[in-house]
Amino acid sequence: MRIRLFLVALAVVVSAAAAQAVDPNDIRERYDAYNAAFSAADPEAVVAFYADNAIRVESNGTVEDGIAAIRDEISTFFGDNDYVLDEVTAPDVQASGDLAVTLSVFREHWTPKAGGEMTHQVGQWLIVWQRQSDGNWMIIREMWAIEETEEAEGAA
Repeated sequence: MRIRLFLVALAVVVSAAAAQAVDPNDIRERYDAYNAAFSAADPEAVVAFYADNAIRVESNGTVEDGIAAIRDEISTFFGDNDYVLDEVTAPDVQASGDLAVTLSVFREHWTPKAGGEMTHQVGQWLIVWQRQSDGNWMIIREMWAIEETEEAEGAA
């Protein structure tokens, strides 16, 4: 009988956790803060939004698996380039339980610090967020597709 009551209680707790309501505005606020860190070209602030086991898939197929690989890639990119996130549309947010997905359109450009052509890109940005045990929403998967790329000589 004790085991049965324990299992029923456990099922109730698990069901309640899975059914926990998600306010899309919580996800949008987290998304906006992430974009602010990106706009500031601050690698440590950007990396702070990723879970330790996060995976990023770049538009060229490059995969960064885990926080160390993500930190290396973001630090190198910001270190090598003067980056500007020009615009990001308000994301479409889909959420259920402890998972949420954001989809948006972005425009960005950068110029290599060592000299070279400025690159402009427009693309779609898909991010999967997971609510952590502390209630914080962290990125666990991210990928983007480039719709348009243009290189032009000169600085921003």
